[in-house]
Amino acid sequence: MKDIKVLPGNPYPLGAYCTKEGEVNMAVVCSSEEPAGVILYDKSSGRSRKIPYSAANRVGNINCMLLTDIDTDRFDYSFYEGDREYCDPHGKLIVGNEKWGKLPQNLRCGIVKETGKMDYSTDKPLVRPYKDSIFYLLHVRGFTRHRSSGVRHPGTYSGITEKIPYLKKLGVTAIELMPAYEFIELEPVKNKEADVMDAYKPLEPKLNYWGYKDSYYFAPKQSYSEPGVKATDSFKNLVNSLHAEGLELIMQFYFPNSIMPSYILEVLKYWVLEYHVDGFHLMGENIPLTLLGSEPMFANTKLMYYGFPSDELYAGKKPRFKNLAKCNDDYMYSIRKFLKSDEGLIRYVLNDMRELDDKLAQVHYITNSNGFTLMDLVSYDRKHNEANGENNKDGNPYNASWNCGYEGTTTRKAVGRLRRKQIRNAIVFNMLSQSTPMILSGDEFGNSQKGNNNPYCIDSPLTWLNWNELEKNSDIFDFYRKCIKLRMSNKILHMDRPFAMSDYCACGYPDLSLHGEEAWKVETDDLTRHFAMLYATHYADVDKNGKWLPGADKSKKGEYIYIAVNMHWSDHSFALPKIHPDKKWKVILDTSENQSASRAIKDDEKSITVKERSIVVLMSH
Repeated sequence: MKDIKVLPGNPYPLGAYCTKEGEVNMAVVCSSEEPAGVILYDKSSGRSRKIPYSAANRVGNINCMLLTDIDTDRFDYSFYEGDREYCDPHGKLIVGNEKWGKLPQNLRCGIVKETGKMDYSTDKPLVRPYKDSIFYLLHVRGFTRHRSSGVRHPGTYSGITEKIPYLKKLGVTAIELMPAYEFIELEPVKNKEADVMDAYKPLEPKLNYWGYKDSYYFAPKQSYSEPGVKATDSFKNLVNSLHAEGLELIMQFYFPNSIMPSYILEVLKYWVLEYHVDGFHLMGENIPLTLLGSEPMFANTKLMYYGFPSDELYAGKKPRFKNLAKCNDDYMYSIRKFLKSDEGLIRYVLNDMRELDDKLAQVHYITNSNGFTLMDLVSYDRKHNEANGENNKDGNPYNASWNCGYEGTTTRKAVGRLRRKQIRNAIVFNMLSQSTPMILSGDEFGNSQKGNNNPYCIDSPLTWLNWNELEKNSDIFDFYRKCIKLRMSNKILHMDRPFAMSDYCACGYPDLSLHGEEAWKVETDDLTRHFAMLYATHYADVDKNGKWLPGADKSKKGEYIYIAVNMHWSDHSFALPKIHPDKKWKVILDTSENQSASRAIKDDEKSITVKERSIVVLMSH
């Protein structure tokens, strides 16, 4: 260590930055006047060396130094301020937390050489529009941790890479990762109920399986990497592999209120530059929306949050690329309630299924990580979180779920058939609503968490996907694939602009019209639980003035898609709108039992009966 030289450094970038071979700039924010510096740890000998910052090389509240003649592979580092030693908040690689589910040991930072940065000449974010996207939400560990996953490195980034063919077969276009940056999943817990003498006596540490907490935001989680491989390399390989197959990667980031807006901006910029991630789902209450939404570097990066101030950001103009999206539970609850036949919802559902905005995209879902899975949504009326150790007091007490007549697993065939149909209905709602759909991993093959709607602290087969269910529930998987294919092969089902609900092409049909038991008339009173939507498909190939777009498929003129929804417990008859005389209606999808095959509508059939709690989709041919 004696050969290392210390020279004046630069205040930015913060953290440890390799300027060239054998040089590392060390910069850190220090708000106090206490002695501060860097501690270098020799990985081979275990010895350490303190290198103090010089007061002469301080810019504002940033201390900085340049270390030269240093073997970056030989050392780890941390910072100190007074008697406190801590990890670099800008650390690119965290050392000491490599083993999942173990208390961290000697937490430090590794020095990451910038030569490992991804090359934009060989890999670039895909910049896929929201309208052409289908998201798939997963937990890195839980996705392949179960031995039934069949991957070589279960519970890792590599495990996801091995499942890319599966993801492509399903038909999704992007994966969204629950926190995959470095977080400490096990920490000692203070005994708040003990007397003063024992107040800091640790209790049994509790696992934070999900990772929504203050974290080391610049570093990929090391325990999600296969043994012997740096998380920085493994994560880059995942991104490269996804992009090579046309799949995007979206990251969830949770920032508590204590995190400064400028720091959040630095974090997101780093992941775009260093790892080429395609977007971020932001969580927390103190997110600098205007700052992030107006950042030029993010113009092609997807940003999702509960909502964005679009009028303030765009001042009446439309963005060149729609990169901002609202993502909240509004759609989820209205569709869930309608699915179980609650009243007073039809106007909300009609809006939810067709809602689009010129400035903001929208991501919708029926299930999410913090709630019931799709199978549990139709199997449980109440949450069953006993395994969490909180006397079932945690988690949302109201889930807008319906168990179809029996709580939990059952061998009753009638209940099982109804649950299967409700799952199919939910899939149709999710896939045939206009905004961007998100699928919770495992829903496509009936994954269950036994009624636990908040397994934030559970790392067991309860929260791991059991891939054996894929064969058992292949009908659900096949139906999901069919609905995804239907959506993606018909542009009118995933538009980018709001529907005018008028005939601006002067073709005799609006772009979208609403129907009921009578054609061209929909009932919207509180007791109505059925409606139909008619799409004139060629409107997807014209602009808002009705002029054909370049490369438009003009053969689509005169083709229609009709979606009849009946969430009532009684059958309903729908009058079929008249279409072009050369065209006939054909049923292409029916969620009622044994009605999944295509069938033609006879010329003398002027209406179609939709079974109770069922959805029928027709297409002209």
